[in-house]
Amino acid sequence: MTLLISFLILLLFVPPLYGQNSYSEFERGLGLTNAQKTQVEGIRNRYINEWRALKQESIRKRLELQELNKNPSANPERIDKLRNEIEDIEQSRNNLYNQYRGEVSRTLNKEQQEKYNSFCDTEQRQRIRMFRQRRYGR
Repeated sequence: MTLLISFLILLLFVPPLYGQNSYSEFERGLGLTNAQKTQVEGIRNRYINEWRALKQESIRKRLELQELNKNPSANPERIDKLRNEIEDIEQSRNNLYNQYRGEVSRTLNKEQQEKYNSFCDTEQRQRIRMFRQRRYGR
């Protein structure tokens, strides 16, 4: 009984795992000044529309490719072209993300930069891992 009560008390003080690494929570953990928050928000707003447009274009092309792959012999040139376009879009998204990340990093002090870069690197590794599982785990 004592063990059960101890366990329940311990659970009260443990932060939830889901969402623990969410970006907004992470930003709060950086201890940004009001000026830094304003700068980061401005940077995010400058990039978000282009990021969304690239994402939508990628989705549209992937859906088209998915349809064409149902009968690959019908239009192999179009399939190759779409694959190249999707790859180019993904490269553009990656470049845009790196520009965004660099701008945000320049608004931070050294300690904040270390935390920010560590967080971003971890998130990127997790996205790559999820992509590989989705792609090859069919």
